[in-house]
Amino acid sequence: MPVPVRGISLGDNSSSSDSGKETVTPRADLAMSSRAKGGKRKAFLGLHAFATEGLTKLEDFVDMDDLPELLMVYDKSNITNRSAHGPQREPLIYRRAYPKALSKSTNPRRGFLFLDHENEIASGRRSTVHRAPLVATLGPRGEPRKRVAVAVKTAKDDCRSHHLLRQEAKGYAAFPREFVTPCKPVPAGAPLRTPVPAMRPRGAFPGWGAAMRPKSPEPAEMDPPIAPKFYGFYVPIGPNGESLVQCHSSCKDFANSDCHVPHWAKSILLMEDCGEPIDPATMPYKHREQCFDLVQRMHRQGFSHGHPHPRNMLVQPGPLSLPPPLRSMASPSFRLVSFGRWRALSHPLPKESQLGAKRAFEKGREIDVCVAMDELRVGHSDSSDDD
Repeated sequence: MPVPVRGISLGDNSSSSDSGKETVTPRADLAMSSRAKGGKRKAFLGLHAFATEGLTKLEDFVDMDDLPELLMVYDKSNITNRSAHGPQREPLIYRRAYPKALSKSTNPRRGFLFLDHENEIASGRRSTVHRAPLVATLGPRGEPRKRVAVAVKTAKDDCRSHHLLRQEAKGYAAFPREFVTPCKPVPAGAPLRTPVPAMRPRGAFPGWGAAMRPKSPEPAEMDPPIAPKFYGFYVPIGPNGESLVQCHSSCKDFANSDCHVPHWAKSILLMEDCGEPIDPATMPYKHREQCFDLVQRMHRQGFSHGHPHPRNMLVQPGPLSLPPPLRSMASPSFRLVSFGRWRALSHPLPKESQLGAKRAFEKGREIDVCVAMDELRVGHSDSSDDD
């Protein structure tokens, strides 16, 4: 069904907090909703739509059924390569590609995202990350919208970067609950697991709800999360609902593909903002060992990272069990990011056999250990001389 751009009339029930009858102006100083059904004006955005200072970071796990299916993106700085002639008065429309919905909704949930280059927090060879306000319900229909800060990852202007970002999104959609929430430790010698993805629809898989919300007491010691929480991968769509995603058919393996594609519309990966890259040169041994343990725990779940360099490890004040104002760098929390080269035992590539996936995982695991041990300086005879 065509998705009309103007008015953002996307089939939502106008009586709910996900109303499709509301519109939003993209001006930073006047970002207010226009009149909803019945003529009542709802000022749910405040005066500074693009501002992130003082905004609460989204740290909760959000069920895939509660994530926006359509994202209205206001791009102040052409981060998405879709507004070359300046800020667009109408929002750019994005559709969620991962985690995949089981069926197309006739009443899609919507969210609003506000992108500004001034909120850039990281930039690497393959991607750029911005902090951005997200306005969405993120819970049962009928609840008020929340305005929270998330990390927004976009690809650089080459075809391999676009490919790696999509692969990373597939990884986040496949990761189990143990990757993104505190969990019971898995013994080092335990058999490799075939985990259940955390991002699965409610009610579609018997026992899934109980697994996500266990009633049994938690163990005294819990392993911290391995990766940021995932809030969806969104692809650009045109005024008639057509996908604007592009790909070079001649660059299928992307092993050595760096075709410059500055005019490709960019997809968007939303995730939890988990801090800044670590600096192994200034870290005590115990903290470097904690980062290495994240890589090993990933392996025990049947996944390899593929690129576990320190620049792909983040640190923020902890512990995460405390409210943000009480956290400090005396008890830091670490996460792995940049999963564009992940492999897994239970996720073969198209036309790849299960044995091929197993071999790729084992090779990835070996590379992970070598790279992480060397660059984190753990497991060496002189690695603990600073403790």
